[in-house]
Amino acid sequence: MLQPTAFFRAGLKIIGLLTIIWSLTHVISVVYMFYSIYNLSDMMTNSDLTNYRLSLVFQAVYPVLLLALGIYLLKSGEAIIQFAFRGSVEKGDDKAGELFMLFMKLAGLILIIYSIPKAFQLVSNIMFVSSAKLIDTSVQTEFIVQNLVITVIQLLLGVYLLKSGKLFYNLGFNNVSK
Repeated sequence: MLQPTAFFRAGLKIIGLLTIIWSLTHVISVVYMFYSIYNLSDMMTNSDLTNYRLSLVFQAVYPVLLLALGIYLLKSGEAIIQFAFRGSVEKGDDKAGELFMLFMKLAGLILIIYSIPKAFQLVSNIMFVSSAKLIDTSVQTEFIVQNLVITVIQLLLGVYLLKSGKLFYNLGFNNVSK
């Protein structure tokens, strides 16, 4: 029978994995916002531009924090386990590894399912932009630019996790052979 800490340990690793993926998808939008500095610099005063740049730096911090938290949870999360179970932690890495593989495949399926509506919306917008000749399609084009890379990454990572996810397994269970 699996111990509660084995479930919790595997769950933390899945949350870490999803946090890493989430942080990577947020990096794309931050890069896009930094790109907007070049487009808006003509329309802003120097003080407004300085404030805008400062806000962008602040916005760039959270994907880095999410990435660090995700890596910590994936690699160990030991402080959180100790806090949650008040020091009564049994070692169950072999069972936690099996659970992690199961949950990782489920997380991959969730990523794929989550990405499908956005993928259809992107295809629809691409079809509209490519066929529209007389109307302004800048809003649709901006949507495509902002969401295409994120959606493709989510779909590819979802398929990878569903198929194997060995890279993440090795990162989370580097001392356990499978």
